[in-house]
Amino acid sequence: MEATARKESQEKPKSYKFSLKTPYLEKGRITHLLAETENLWIHTKINAEGGENAIHAHLDEDHSFIVLEGEMTVFDEKGNELVVKQYEGVMIPRGAYYRYLNTGKGNLMVIRVGGGAQKQGGEEMRIRPDGKPLPSLSAENHHVEPVVIPGKFFGESVG
Repeated sequence: MEATARKESQEKPKSYKFSLKTPYLEKGRITHLLAETENLWIHTKINAEGGENAIHAHLDEDHSFIVLEGEMTVFDEKGNELVVKQYEGVMIPRGAYYRYLNTGKGNLMVIRVGGGAQKQGGEEMRIRPDGKPLPSLSAENHHVEPVVIPGKFFGESVG
């Protein structure tokens, strides 16, 4: 009985704090993991230009983007668009096809929150309309390597 009680106390989840501090970019995009559990993950994403330019869906997660700075335009597979401004968000249900672009001035800073029945994993999570995987960092997804602006951060004051 004592061993069981000790094991339960060792496995008890603990709250923890995270920071939104993320570097600004001259070009490209970055995704920075802030926190995760088995069923929920939170990232910051900064786009100097562009976005996730190829239509894709995530079959194992619902997720949302919340714009903290800038403006993003989200497109579905038919070209319909949603303009998401600062302090607005967009919900993207599991299986919904989308792409997004930074359509504002300067860097686009968003929080990306995702959740699903399994922990976030590999590239097979993102699929094209033909059902084939779409790697996030691929040329097909119009990936541009990030170039950080030295010493300039979103959320700089949080340390």
